[in-house]
Amino acid sequence: MIHIAPSVAHEARALFSSLEHHALIYALFENNLEAQLFIDDATQPKAGMIAYKNRIVFGGDPNQGRFNTDLLQYFAETTFSPRKERAFLATFTSETWIPTLKEIFQKYEIFLGTRSYFKTTPHPQDMPTLPDGFSLHHVTPEFLASDIGGLEALKEEIHSERTSLEDFFENGFGLCPVYENQIAGWCLSEYNTGDRCEIGIATLEPHQRKGIATILTKTFLIEAEQRGYHHIGWKCWERNEASVATARKAGFSLVQQEQAMVAIFK
Repeated sequence: MIHIAPSVAHEARALFSSLEHHALIYALFENNLEAQLFIDDATQPKAGMIAYKNRIVFGGDPNQGRFNTDLLQYFAETTFSPRKERAFLATFTSETWIPTLKEIFQKYEIFLGTRSYFKTTPHPQDMPTLPDGFSLHHVTPEFLASDIGGLEALKEEIHSERTSLEDFFENGFGLCPVYENQIAGWCLSEYNTGDRCEIGIATLEPHQRKGIATILTKTFLIEAEQRGYHHIGWKCWERNEASVATARKAGFSLVQQEQAMVAIFK
């Protein structure tokens, strides 16, 4: 298994082409993401793996024996960060990977499910307003340094997708609703590359089921359009009915559904 820099991995990009609607894949090969890329052969790769935070992507041929043996050893290492975090999300270019991954993840508890990927192009629209009592804030260094309650959860969310807060401030943007000096959720850009990004969104209890997420998303899309982002992605589990409904209400259209795997270290 060869660790290679994405900037020189031109042949390897084809291994993941069926998943390039995911901004993570696109950002990696456009040199806007500091992820790890592993392939089976430097000149004619047939299989590969991308590792970023607690997200793993497998591409190419799942039947490369030597590569799979190396993967088995890799996931057994105690220094592997997803193992330390105990759980990670694995996606793959073909469902033919599933038997191979079940073997590789033999020390993990595995859950399979369907992920939905939505996409939209922002367009000019009237600015929506939050219900009375809510205020909307841009996620800036000043905002994160304020005395508003709940900011640690927001910082943890940023760190789950970014290498640092500085990375987020330099390359991303976000919005945060506040109610009675407590954050009520967030809507953050992810994997910003060129005119593309994805949305990471959450509404905290007790503010769910009030339309906050839809208003927040529509406001985010206005901000994205003003910043020059013309292709916005949204991904969630198919069973997450609330997230699916929010995406559709905000104007997103379903692009693709695919199997994904959650692996939890036993």
